[in-house]
Amino acid sequence: MAKAPKLNSQPQVVTANHLLSGDVVYLTKAATWSRRIHDAAVVANVDAGAALLAEAEAQAKQNIVVAPYLIPVDASVTPPKPIQYREILRAEGPSTETRPAA
Repeated sequence: MAKAPKLNSQPQVVTANHLLSGDVVYLTKAATWSRRIHDAAVVANVDAGAALLAEAEAQAKQNIVVAPYLIPVDASVTPPKPIQYREILRAEGPSTETRPAA
């Protein structure tokens, strides 16, 4: 069951899982997916968050990713850092793939 999108004015990024590899991925400004949160497009308002999530959901319908959703991040640091513990684990491991980022 997909999570309901949470839209607010806090900086956010879109995350999902890549359908074929299962990797945690983040939507970039170029509307591509990266395994590195460093590359994620960060948005800071409701409209931009809705647009970013709509792009991600369109790609989910094309079977590129599964269940995209917005996560709040601390954008005052580089790279943006997830705020929720679950998302910190998804971004930083220990289960994160160790192969070089594409």
